[in-house]
Amino acid sequence: MASLRYLDPAGLSRVGNLELVAKQVVEGFLTGRHRSPYHGFSVEYLDHRAYTPGDDLRTLDWKILARSDKYQVKLFEDETNLRAYIVLDCSESMAFKSGEISKLEYGSYLAAALAYLLIRQNDAVGLLSFDTEVRDYIPPKAHPSQFRRILQTLENIEHGGETNVGSVLHEAAERTKRRGLIILISDLIDNQSDIADGLQHFRHNNHEVIVFHTMDPAELEFPYDRLTRFKDMEGAGRVVANPKSLKRKYLERMRIFLDQVKHDCFERKISYNLASTAEPYDKFLAAYLDKRARIG
Repeated sequence: MASLRYLDPAGLSRVGNLELVAKQVVEGFLTGRHRSPYHGFSVEYLDHRAYTPGDDLRTLDWKILARSDKYQVKLFEDETNLRAYIVLDCSESMAFKSGEISKLEYGSYLAAALAYLLIRQNDAVGLLSFDTEVRDYIPPKAHPSQFRRILQTLENIEHGGETNVGSVLHEAAERTKRRGLIILISDLIDNQSDIADGLQHFRHNNHEVIVFHTMDPAELEFPYDRLTRFKDMEGAGRVVANPKSLKRKYLERMRIFLDQVKHDCFERKISYNLASTAEPYDKFLAAYLDKRARIG
């Protein structure tokens, strides 16, 4: 049994009373608050939940009742508020850390907390992890057991090799054609034009997209002041240099990088959020959800 280090009860309790909902009118969202008793053959059966008084008896699973004496009703796709996909970058650069927690660990905590919130809302949530290609894929479900499945997957995730964000986003968009909520957690260290095209693919499919741009404070601030050996996190390159001679140029390039990512997201009406691993993940997420609730 995995230790499930991303099951952080204290952190989850600090965000557990907040709500994450899609601002766009995604398919099934508005009707999802009120279950319909009518299901045609085209509506996909999704999972089970416990029977509650007032449920339509036509949705009762009689086989489960006969086998276990438990009253369970079938849960269909249009009974969920929305379908959400958490897309987590686990490439080599996500392993970087200047403090106690790497970008990948931080992103995994964010993914666990978001999955917890979405399942509490009776939303169907899935997980996709990637580096140069898709590594893990858990299709969205709204069942409470889905949270533990996602946690176990996060527990076993290790950073991979180089990344190919743009290509993977296109592949993910092809897997998620039904409109929903895409949550991308990544440092976005790749070709910016390719990433922008991948994000546009999601918007073309009418998804709402949230980007949590996960960065280490050392990447943002370049705090080095002694002779330092720098290593390319996604290559074999190493160089020893005096950081004082590099700092001004590095910070200018970082500013351009961040501005370009924010611009690409703004152009596509994508929610962009810079997440520094120096800030506790639950504090960051609670502040984001509070802001989201106030903007409406």
